[in-house]
Amino acid sequence: MAKLNKLAGSVMVVAMVASLLPAVATAAVPAEGGKAAVASNKAEDRLLVKVKAGANAQSLATKHGAQEKKALGTSGWKVFHVPAGQVDKYAAALANDANVEAVEFDYIVEAHLTPNDPAYGSQYHHKNVQSAQAWDISTGSNLTIAIVDTGVDINHADLKSKLVAGYDFVNNDSVADDDNGHGTHCAGIATATGNNGTDGVGIDWSAKIMPIKVLNRRGSGYTSDIIDGVYWAADRGANVISMSLGGGSKSSAFQSAITYAWNKGAIVVAAAGNSSTSTPSYPAAYDNVVSVASTTSSDVMSSFSNYGSSWVDVAAPGSSIYATRDGGGMTTMSGTSMATPVVAGLATLTWSVKPGASNATIVNRIYATTDSIAGTGTSYKYGRVNAYKALNGF
Repeated sequence: MAKLNKLAGSVMVVAMVASLLPAVATAAVPAEGGKAAVASNKAEDRLLVKVKAGANAQSLATKHGAQEKKALGTSGWKVFHVPAGQVDKYAAALANDANVEAVEFDYIVEAHLTPNDPAYGSQYHHKNVQSAQAWDISTGSNLTIAIVDTGVDINHADLKSKLVAGYDFVNNDSVADDDNGHGTHCAGIATATGNNGTDGVGIDWSAKIMPIKVLNRRGSGYTSDIIDGVYWAADRGANVISMSLGGGSKSSAFQSAITYAWNKGAIVVAAAGNSSTSTPSYPAAYDNVVSVASTTSSDVMSSFSNYGSSWVDVAAPGSSIYATRDGGGMTTMSGTSMATPVVAGLATLTWSVKPGASNATIVNRIYATTDSIAGTGTSYKYGRVNAYKALNGF
C-alpha cells in the first residue's frame, strides 16, 4: 500500500551515505578517489552476510577465516565475526565469493534522545493529542507493545505489572532490565498504568510491555541485535514494535526483519531522529514503518527533529515529556524517541476499539485522523496524531 512504501523504486547502492556493499556477489564499489567509502559508526569485527541457497554458511565463514555467530531470523542473513579492524578487507573478499548473495556492515545504532534537565511538570502531551477525550471511548487494550531499546525497569511501580517475557540481546539472557533509563521512559509514555494513583499515565493504560534490550548502558548497540529483537518480538506476538533509535545506513537485512514483522501482523513505529535534517534516517525510513517526528507543547515541530514528507509520516509530542524513570518515579526527557511511544501507545489504543482490524487498517486510521499543524505536508506527510479522532466513530 502506497503510504507504507517509502522511497519506492529507489536502488540500494553505496551512494546511500555509507558503504553498503552491492546486493550481488561483486567487489565493493569504490568511492570517489578509488577508495571504498567508510562509515565511522560501523562495527569493526562483524558483518552481515546473506549466503546463497544451498551454500553452507559455516563452511563459507571458515573458508574466509571468519566465524558464523548467528542467523537473523529465517531471512538467510547471518552474522560473521571477523578480525577487528579488517571488516573492509573481509567484506570485499566475501562479496567476491560466488556463494555469497550480499554483504553489509553491522552498524552501531544509538538511542534518539536529546538530553534535558529533569524539570518535573505536567504531561502536556495528553492535552495536545486529546487523550482524555479518547479515554472516554477506551482506556486501553490487552495488546502487547515491544519496546526495542535499552530495556525496561522491571521493578518500576507503574510498569512491572504489565511486563511479559522479553530478552536481553546485549547480555544474552532473559532479563531485559534497563541500565540507561531511555527504554523505561519510552515504555511509560506508551503504556504506564492509568488510574492507579501512581506516577503518570501512558497513552494506553492497559497494554502489555515486552522489553527487548538491544542497546547497552551507553544507549548504543549493533544493528544485528536490533534485527534479532524485531524477529524475536514478531515471533512472540508483539502487536506493536516501538524503536526509539536510529543510525547506520540502509540495510536489506533490517528491511527484511521489518517486512517479516509487518507480514506477521505487527505495526512497527520508529523515531525520525534528532539531527534537524531532512536526510532519511533508519529504521524510520524503511518501508512498512510509521516514522515519527517530534513536536513541542506549543504544537510546532521541535527544533531538533528530523523532517521530510517523503519519509516522515506523522508528528507527536516529544519535547519535554514527563514519564517513568529508571529506578522509580518520573523524569523529563526530549527527543523523537519520546514522540515514538506516543504513536505506539496510540496504535494499541486504536486497536482496542476494533480488535479484528489489520495492521494496515490501524495505521491508515492514525494517518487519516491527524491534526493539520505547521509542517503538515512538508515536514511530515500526515500531521500530528490525535487520539480522540482516531477512536471516535471507528
